[in-house]
Amino acid sequence: MKGPEDELRPFVEQAVGGKVIDVKRTAIGSSRITLLVDVEDAKGRRRELVVRHDSGDGPLSGTDIDLAHEAIVYRALASQPVRIPRLVAESEDGRSLLVERARGSEAFGTIEPAVDRAAIALDFAETLAELHRVDPARLDLGDATRPREAADHARIDLDRWLEIQREHVGQPSEITLLAGAWLANHTPQHVDRTALCHGDAGAGNFLHEHGRVTALLDWEFAHLGDPLDDVAWVLVRSHLLGGEDEMRAALPHWSERSGLALDAQRITYYRSMVLLRMAISCQVALGHAAKSGAMDTTTYEMLLPYLDFLLPQALREAGCLEPALEALSKRADETLASHPVLGSLARPLTPWR
Repeated sequence: MKGPEDELRPFVEQAVGGKVIDVKRTAIGSSRITLLVDVEDAKGRRRELVVRHDSGDGPLSGTDIDLAHEAIVYRALASQPVRIPRLVAESEDGRSLLVERARGSEAFGTIEPAVDRAAIALDFAETLAELHRVDPARLDLGDATRPREAADHARIDLDRWLEIQREHVGQPSEITLLAGAWLANHTPQHVDRTALCHGDAGAGNFLHEHGRVTALLDWEFAHLGDPLDDVAWVLVRSHLLGGEDEMRAALPHWSERSGLALDAQRITYYRSMVLLRMAISCQVALGHAAKSGAMDTTTYEMLLPYLDFLLPQALREAGCLEPALEALSKRADETLASHPVLGSLARPLTPWR
């Protein structure tokens, strides 16, 4: 049976007009198959590229969060001062993207010494501010829904994820149902700016080299919304993947360079929303795996109980007073405490306020 490396070779060679001479699979962009591809053109020049491919059994396959959407973002940002790889080609079926390979490493939380993480975090904050300074009115984002009023900045993407949950999760967890309902009824009524949000910003989704960010990666969650949504993603991803102290310390630089305040009420709201979206992604992935059996579910099985543990904390800090929250929180605590791995590794959220 042919693997994705063999199946995608003709697409790459036709797009570039050359011959594939090396292919390596990587964990970067783990929601899709990601291949590092070296191609030699007719003149003997070597090009280093990346293929992103939807195999059909990924965690969000079958939803509108797809590579066709990601390609629109690549094209829209091509002429903007944002650190993003250049799109080379898109397959006719929209399931494969070919982009120039940016230099650098995705490692962040494990880098030593901490001073190196601090320098990278500071430049990441600069990079994120560059994105949030782009005027979305100048971007061709296809049929992307544009917020009309303040509440739309959260509601549009939240509605999208709740629809994904309804369509693709057979038995949603009680905590995600509670969180979705509460967040839908408490959308922020003020926003400082509409921006293109990366939608999955933070550790693991950018490359860096010599203390400088070279590229933001993995744009399939991108949407128009409140830039503080991205700030919340940064906080959550660094909590889960490491480097949280350095990322938090760098956020005032993002505030200065973007011209936007770090509003505590909205940040805590969006942090809950981030955790909800991550939990829905895990539930969708596990549902796909139950049907096909073709996907390694270890990551999702480990992450979901951790998210169930963190989500009640985030909701409480955001102001949720739902009576059922205490019982759900207690149940999640007990599940985590008895987990053979997470019981010793999981940490509660660091309060933002």
